[in-house]
Amino acid sequence: MNLKNTLKIMVIDDDPEILDCFKSIFDKSGAHLFLCKNSISAIEEMKHETYHIAFIDLYMPVMNGMETMTRLKEINPSLVAIMISGFRNPHMLEAAKRSGAQDYLYKPLNVKDILLSTIIPIKQS
Repeated sequence: MNLKNTLKIMVIDDDPEILDCFKSIFDKSGAHLFLCKNSISAIEEMKHETYHIAFIDLYMPVMNGMETMTRLKEINPSLVAIMISGFRNPHMLEAAKRSGAQDYLYKPLNVKDILLSTIIPIKQS
């Protein structure tokens, strides 16, 4: 797998196994990957660095994924936000899309779906 060197991906999830999963998927891709376990760190990072895509866990302590996505998109309106969750809630899926999410992936995550989600910002380049 060889993604553009300029592709910057942020992953926000309080589950270390999910962060490890993304790390193993993108480790040798050439993409810049920022992994964080809370929304506050993600928001601070976005203030200093521009990311193309963010995978955001919907249910996290302190700040949920919907609020996190809203705050990140205030900083970077062109951010492609992909919500991730272990809960299959079609109403939340629609709410996420209405709020600006590009897509919604369910846990357990599928590597193919994750990789397909990263094509969106590449096509816009």
